[in-house]
Amino acid sequence: MRLIKLDGADERRVICSILAVALTAAFSLFCFNLALQMQGTSGYVADETWYVLSSRNILREVFGVQPAYIDSEGRHNYTIFFQSYSALKEDNERFRNFIRNEFCGVVTKDYDKAVAISVATVEEIDPSAVFAAFPRVKVIQSGYFYPDVSGADSYKNAEHPPLVKYLIGISMLLLGDQPIVWRIPSIIAGSLALLVTYFLVSRLLNNEVVALLVFPFAFTDPVFRAMSSIAMLDIYVTLFLSLSMWFALRRDYFLSAFFLGLAATSKFTGVFSIAALFLLMLLRRSSLKKIIVYSFLFPFMIWFVFNSPLIFKWGLSGWIGEIQNGLRWFLTSRPPGPAVSDPWGWFVNQNPFTLNVSPDVFAAVNPAVYLIALVSLVITPYLSYKANRDAAVPALWFLFTFLGYVLVYLLGNRTMYSFYVVTLSTMAYALASVFLFYLLNYLESRT
Repeated sequence: MRLIKLDGADERRVICSILAVALTAAFSLFCFNLALQMQGTSGYVADETWYVLSSRNILREVFGVQPAYIDSEGRHNYTIFFQSYSALKEDNERFRNFIRNEFCGVVTKDYDKAVAISVATVEEIDPSAVFAAFPRVKVIQSGYFYPDVSGADSYKNAEHPPLVKYLIGISMLLLGDQPIVWRIPSIIAGSLALLVTYFLVSRLLNNEVVALLVFPFAFTDPVFRAMSSIAMLDIYVTLFLSLSMWFALRRDYFLSAFFLGLAATSKFTGVFSIAALFLLMLLRRSSLKKIIVYSFLFPFMIWFVFNSPLIFKWGLSGWIGEIQNGLRWFLTSRPPGPAVSDPWGWFVNQNPFTLNVSPDVFAAVNPAVYLIALVSLVITPYLSYKANRDAAVPALWFLFTFLGYVLVYLLGNRTMYSFYVVTLSTMAYALASVFLFYLLNYLESRT
């Protein structure tokens, strides 16, 4: 058997790649442990409330399926929604007896705002038997109990695009409906975003050792760790924008545009970086036809395809109405609530958003990393001209993503939260790595 001999550069590349994978696995394990520790309110952490319950509702109403939750005692769990408060009040005692006698079940949760009761049963519930005995029952939903919010059974979170709700739903269908399962896709997304950023910096600088800096940047960045551990939207945008940067660096504009489309289908903030791809292709003198197709048409097609199940369910006019409502929501300040911060305040931890208490988890940044990234952003035109034209890639993605948030702020949305900054995180890690690389080279040349 012949052994493949590696030269020094190849050996270094292999060792650094193995180390990068090991560090990514360590990051995944850290986030998994953090995800297990965070209990939130009745299992829901921060805005998980809205994304998880809408995932269940979309699975049920759009795709006709429901996840299951079997608790530690082996019982099947359901939330039963009634048509009105009066129906629930009048049927309450008889319903409890029915569940106990027919399915060996008990009520596990009463609600104040939701018109519902949650139950756990030894035998699986037969929906037809429940509807026959209680015609005023509206929905029988299997799975983990719902948060106590009004309209919980019908909320679809239509103000945000649907892709992440699909992914959370698939995870619940495959692994069961419980908090750690909601968060597994986020752990995967954050870990992959980190690994992609390593390979991006490695290719950008042609230096695998310096690229390893992205790992201490991420491990010391609270917002990146936190958003990689809970079931919210922004870490998916981070992953897809990181992949878009990676393929743009490689001049694969088709895949770069594809991942921009996925970012926009996760949250509207993913749209901001379309301007980055447009300008990059313009600077690289791509044809006008390719610029239009890859920067605008293809991402829109991806976004439209993933919205098509909702279009079939709601109808085109209904879907357009929901998009319009979502855009209005996106550009409008919300009522007073959690601590808000200005986009430029995110880099110095102005009013960091509280995600969880005990353990205390905040959407704060490592200011040193982001301030270095801002310095790198300022000198990028010089670096691009003198040293490395590709340094423009993370700079453009960072610049236009940040300017998108500023534009939304100027258009009237003053309730912006510090966890939004996570969409800039991997770009910041890349920019900081670029700055430190060239700074070290400069200092070395002076000695």
